[in-house]
Amino acid sequence: MKALFITTPTVDCANHVRAWNSFEEKAHHFVFDHNGLRNDWMAVEAAQQVKPEVIFYIGPNAGTGVPKTSTFKDLRKIAPLINLCSDAADKPWHKTLSLYRSRECFDLQVAIDGAKDAPVDFTTLTPVDPRPFGDQKKVVRCGFSGNLGGKRYAIVKSLEWFAGLFVREGTGPYEDHAQFMSQCELILNVSFTGTGRTHHIKGRVLEAGWAGAALLEPKESPIGEWFPEDCYFTYRDPVDAARLIKNLPYHEVIARGRRLSEEVRRNYTPQKIYGQILEHVGYPQPVQAA
Repeated sequence: MKALFITTPTVDCANHVRAWNSFEEKAHHFVFDHNGLRNDWMAVEAAQQVKPEVIFYIGPNAGTGVPKTSTFKDLRKIAPLINLCSDAADKPWHKTLSLYRSRECFDLQVAIDGAKDAPVDFTTLTPVDPRPFGDQKKVVRCGFSGNLGGKRYAIVKSLEWFAGLFVREGTGPYEDHAQFMSQCELILNVSFTGTGRTHHIKGRVLEAGWAGAALLEPKESPIGEWFPEDCYFTYRDPVDAARLIKNLPYHEVIARGRRLSEEVRRNYTPQKIYGQILEHVGYPQPVQAA
């Protein structure tokens, strides 16, 4: 299926594209600078040249280069246009999503962060490319890999100092990130949204499942709405997380990592996630790989 992704240049956007590419014809990808000059005409021209069957848009809540609502309507004339929002649980996004809905900018708006109270048409989880994750020997008790911005910094650093958390900051190829996670027994997650005002389901949750690692998730996370209780551990605060990292029995950690992996592989492959999204705009669900 021929797809066009119109996104900002962030790593997360590129990862959503590679998740599509893991099971489908390689997507065309148009990147715009949301903090630069608006170049809407170039996005429309790219779509006219590609002639896609579907267009996915992943953009920010604000910026000088964010496309006009009229541009979205022009894109809809070319192919079904789907807005993927990875921070839909964040309240500042609700005004933007509601505006897009009122002006009929998209055929479908999708929260890919598990936000069930957002003004969108469909809610699911983040599609993750499973290919870089491997069945590796677990040599790291508990690890964290990713960006340390916002409220994550204090939590991650305190556990690095006092609980032996192994930290890999978010630099380098995605393959390195995936391989590191595959070597961990436990993966620490911090589930705050971008503003730090609420919690959602991060892509790291599904990445932990593909890595075969157990997940250490904040108690405030909505993870219980998406996964059974035997798929993760929860912590109240850094002190509680440190206690769990040090004292959780090995067999229990391995068992919950196995259960998380089973649930992710059964319900949240990129093929299944994107397939459910496409069903909402009239395309049949792709045949799930065995």
